[in-house]
Amino acid sequence: MALSPQSVSIALDTPEGFHDLPLHLPADVLDAALWELAERIWPGGTEFQRETTAIVYSDLTTALTADDVLHAAVDLYETEEGTASTAHLLVRAQAVDPEAPEIVAASFQETLSFDEHRNVARVDLPCGPAVLSLHATETEGEAVLPELEFAQVELYVPAPVRGWLIVLALTTPCFTDLPRYTGILPQIGESLVVRPAEQADELSQTPSAGDVRAVFG
Repeated sequence: MALSPQSVSIALDTPEGFHDLPLHLPADVLDAALWELAERIWPGGTEFQRETTAIVYSDLTTALTADDVLHAAVDLYETEEGTASTAHLLVRAQAVDPEAPEIVAASFQETLSFDEHRNVARVDLPCGPAVLSLHATETEGEAVLPELEFAQVELYVPAPVRGWLIVLALTTPCFTDLPRYTGILPQIGESLVVRPAEQADELSQTPSAGDVRAVFG
């Protein structure tokens, strides 16, 4: 029987401006966690804004938990021009052949490179090799995906736990902020730590980042 993505446990840091969604929480504490999230998003907002936000993210959290998403966050920040920029981060675990991380990364880099609408690059993270992919909206100045309403940057990270690929996807409708988000995703990947879920409790006793990466690559 195939293993569930919940067989893998991850830890990562998101930059300022990101708000983590409370996935995989018991029902009796979920509402309180969602209200706290709404208060962080709207610290100076109205009761209506906070209540509406809590309701929207309640439905989203339920759907993402049912879909075995390991981590999710929303980014809301004000640009230098005074406009709002938004993005969503989703982290999933995908089962792959239990090859060495170098082999898995090379395979995905080659496969993704065949898509003419992607820009693909190899990146090296503390946890191992990874592949960065950007869904491009233009090629040599010509639109190749007209009417596309969002752009997506993805980071494919072969897990030190053999047989799993961690996929971080950052989606935004704010095309002018793509350079920022393209830089943020590898930054998040720098903090990524992956381990078998059964070891999560043992390793959650605040080890240093260097100690964890020394054990898991």
